Amino acid sequence: MQGFFHGYAMNGIDAKNRVSVPSGYREVIEARSHARIIVLAPHEREPCLIGYDQAYSARLYEKLDRRFGDDFGPERDDAARRQFGATEQLGYDDNGRIVLSPMIKELGELDRLAFFIAAGDTFEIWNPNVLLEVKGASDPRLARIVRAQIEAKGGKA
Repeated sequence: MQGFFHGYAMNGIDAKNRVSVPSGYREVIEARSHARIIVLAPHEREPCLIGYDQAYSARLYEKLDRRFGDDFGPERDDAARRQFGATEQLGYDDNGRIVLSPMIKELGELDRLAFFIAAGDTFEIWNPNVLLEVKGASDPRLARIVRAQIEAKGGKA
């Protein structure tokens, strides 16, 4: 796998549900999968979205296959639906913008701002106010970054 996601960014979501994906994230996506396509899904444990490239999607399938082998029973079906059923593959334009569907936006609890934060193989997209509620007390450095980014966008944290 080529490269990892690093850093953070706060970007606005416009009236057409478009949001710009950070350029460094796009570089990793294109290096890994040679495509301008991002996979978004609800995070399994957090009230946010998780994003990755198509090559990482293939790794997730391999992991599922190793876990269940030739057992194609209901437990595998449930795991596969959780892993792949609620995903959306979104191409981005020359400006790096994707268009969020109303459903994926709702699943990510997104409103007018999207806070992107890297997680190595993947990245997360948070409503910054939800992130502050969920993680702010346990990670004061992250809370400080998020508050500064909200203020830079003209909001109030």
